[in-house]
Amino acid sequence: MKKRLFEIIDFVLKDDNIIVQIVDNNYIDNSIVVPVDQFNQYLKRHDKLYFEANDMSTGQLLTRAYTLTFENYWEEMEREYREEDLYDFIIVTCFDFTKAIDNIILKQKLTQYIW
Repeated sequence: MKKRLFEIIDFVLKDDNIIVQIVDNNYIDNSIVVPVDQFNQYLKRHDKLYFEANDMSTGQLLTRAYTLTFENYWEEMEREYREEDLYDFIIVTCFDFTKAIDNIILKQKLTQYIW
């Protein structure tokens, strides 16, 4: 298992947003609202809604291509895959290193005052 920069506690689809709860960390807020249309565009750009399946029912190998709608993706995709896609989306679009940098600066200032 790869080490993650943050852990997702839970996520829920509500109206046109996905609300993601994240464990306290140095990089991003603990609650993020992801607009469904932006997440859907991300899924399309990275071919997450597209898959191929092989069929041997006719005696010949046929490859069929399928494209999921967002609703199908949300209802049929296993939770761990949706969580992984949300994690990737957040890293790409919402991640903010300034929070980590601010924490480092604050810790340095505190240690200077202690000494």
